[in-house]
Amino acid sequence: MLAIICASAAFSTSLLSVLLWRHVARPRPFMARVQCASRPQWLLRWPIGPLAQWLAPLITVRCRVAVHAALERASLERTLTVEEWLALQALAATCLSAVCLLLADCSQRELLLRIGLATLVGVAAPWVWLRDRIARQQCAVLRELPNYLNLLTLGLEAGCAFGAALQIAVKRSPASPLRVALERALEEMRAGRSRAEALRRLEQRIGLAALGATVAAIVQAEATGVSLAPVMRAQAQRGTQERFARAEKLAMEAPVKMLAPLVLCIFPCTFIVIGFPIAVRLLGGL
Repeated sequence: MLAIICASAAFSTSLLSVLLWRHVARPRPFMARVQCASRPQWLLRWPIGPLAQWLAPLITVRCRVAVHAALERASLERTLTVEEWLALQALAATCLSAVCLLLADCSQRELLLRIGLATLVGVAAPWVWLRDRIARQQCAVLRELPNYLNLLTLGLEAGCAFGAALQIAVKRSPASPLRVALERALEEMRAGRSRAEALRRLEQRIGLAALGATVAAIVQAEATGVSLAPVMRAQAQRGTQERFARAEKLAMEAPVKMLAPLVLCIFPCTFIVIGFPIAVRLLGGL
């Protein structure tokens, strides 16, 4: 009975965590994330809030900078603070350790080992999820970047200034992580930050070499007085070629990735289907 109760509590906790992460990680436009109440205050008030306040003096500056940079790359810096992220990790580790302690039916040594493994999983699982989210967002940015550069080039060739062309490209594009990042860069430009500084901040938040090369080309063209339209046209062509090269690489890697499922799953089933009638006939003949 106790095991059933503990399993039900663990399932409820896992379901609540999944619902929270879906609410936190839901993509929103930049201004909507700033103006709307996107932070789940009803859950962050307790127990995350007191735990975050208790952890705040213990966080070093280096750890705070690293966690904030990771949250920025995942577009979660407006939803969770550094203290709340670390408090969520501590809460997950504590819940898993408590479940292991309630289900204790082994020796003390094995119990300590299980609690240690549960704590390690509770601390590492949020970071694994955050790394996967950053990787998905970077893939989406790489896929959408040539389209934005083409729209920006069309605006510049039509006679618009860079800011107006960028605003048109953002307005005419579907919702994506790159659009959210560009909206934030536009807001920083309107707030008084220089174009070069806003674009460099954009590069730091996303952390991609392709976007860094585009930002460097824009900053250099602005510093030297070169027209931006040919530069953007060249960057758009380069981005399209790189995207096609990445697609070719993934297509060439597909047979290698399919080799393990073929050998472990499909070939044994095929041999069983072919060999079973033969084996039945041989046994019947004997």
